[in-house]
Amino acid sequence: MQINYYDIKNKSNIIDVRLAKEFNKYNIGFKNIPKLVLLREPDKYLNKKDEYYLLCQTGEVSLSCVKILNALGYHCYSITGGIERINKKS
Repeated sequence: MQINYYDIKNKSNIIDVRLAKEFNKYNIGFKNIPKLVLLREPDKYLNKKDEYYLLCQTGEVSLSCVKILNALGYHCYSITGGIERINKKS
């Protein structure tokens, strides 16, 4: 359920699940759909035929989101370590 960012960084289905205010402070250009918004209406944002890669600050929030979405039939992965790990490697 977890994946390394550098293995998928060119994929288009990367979603940042942080709150908008966190996203606005710092982001690396991905789509922002806060966790609660995404979990409330996943069908509005996701297609069960596609794969999605979720990102947060440390990887913990995105992993909890992935577990819920995968249980609903979606194909999601959490980017290990989140923004913090990506920043350390940049």
